[in-house]
Amino acid sequence: MDPWTHPHPPRDGEGGLRRLAVLGAGPVGLDAALAARASGFRLRVYEAAPVPAGHVRAWGHVRLFTPWEMNVSHRMRQGLQEAGKPLRVDEKAQPTGHELVDRVMDPLWRLSGLRESLHTRTEVVAVGRQGTLKHEEIGGGRRLHRPFRILLQGGDGREWVEYADVVLDCTGTWGNPNTLGDGGIPAPGERQLDDRIQRMIPELPRERNVWGGKTILLAGAGHSAQTAARALSELAESVPDTRVLWLLRSEDLSLGAVENDPLPGRRELTRRASALVQGASPAIQALPGRVVDALCPVGKEVEVRLARRDGARETIRVDRILSLTGGVGDHQLYRQLQVHECYATSGPMTLAAALLGGGEADCLNQESHGAEALSNPEPSFYLLGDKSYGRNNTFLLRTGWEQVDEIFGAMD
Repeated sequence: MDPWTHPHPPRDGEGGLRRLAVLGAGPVGLDAALAARASGFRLRVYEAAPVPAGHVRAWGHVRLFTPWEMNVSHRMRQGLQEAGKPLRVDEKAQPTGHELVDRVMDPLWRLSGLRESLHTRTEVVAVGRQGTLKHEEIGGGRRLHRPFRILLQGGDGREWVEYADVVLDCTGTWGNPNTLGDGGIPAPGERQLDDRIQRMIPELPRERNVWGGKTILLAGAGHSAQTAARALSELAESVPDTRVLWLLRSEDLSLGAVENDPLPGRRELTRRASALVQGASPAIQALPGRVVDALCPVGKEVEVRLARRDGARETIRVDRILSLTGGVGDHQLYRQLQVHECYATSGPMTLAAALLGGGEADCLNQESHGAEALSNPEPSFYLLGDKSYGRNNTFLLRTGWEQVDEIFGAMD
């Protein structure tokens, strides 16, 4: 009998091993899977992409700000030794996403105990409790004795249900980008034009012909938008008529620069991006203090209506739209679970309160706040990784490793 397809499978030779489901095979999901393997759980990992780390591969051409030493956990290093592929790198160098996958993630997913647990092309549609609705048995211990019911969908469209005793949601935020419109909702016309809006950093110069010589609306002020602006300014130096209209919701042009930034890559990026918004490149025109009010297709172009804080409107026409406005985790996955969310960040309430009260906003000053901060009224359900930070963008992978340590320490 498959223990994952029955709510209460009979105990067999493996006794009462609890079933632990990890949602998402990214960096934190991988670290959690390694911890689950070491702790003796029955393990299953669900990944929507055809291969593990689908989100990391999507931005694989981008170089991280943080060095190798901050992006590989102690469990990963031990696993690489076990796999006969010890990590030999300059620990101070900054890897790209592809390097992280090739040197760390792919070898680890081939380890015994992990490769069998990994189920790719398997999307988690929703998670609930068997026989229990969200509002029932509030704060009651009986929920703990009812298994999680996980609705899954395969790449062929087939749906089925599997069960677990512990669920770790490590699905991240990358696959759920924010929209363009004012107030955080889609602008009129945005949904209809979704196939003409790119929401990830383009891979230049491989996509040179796609972006070169075009008028581009770039929306966003964070590091992803800054990375794209820098790359597009370099493209414009070799491809005439490349023009970027850089839309910034705020009139503050500091772009979140950190004073005496200890991360050289981030320091250089914000320095260059700040120069670009100040007019360092004739190809880039900053449009601060504006939001997207509406979108309308006009032939091969898109007409974009912009609104200012004072209510004034202006209209521009562009060939392409690059929306890099961040993202937030998909909270619909656990809509039927008793997850206490912060109304402002969408993260778990206790953790959100700790982050808001932490004072220093820079990611290097963040640390994990213990298993209690990651707990929810829903027993044995945890949000880990950047999804646990909600709309707070100061998450670091090393914080994810600490979260895994704390959760598995609390479950021992």
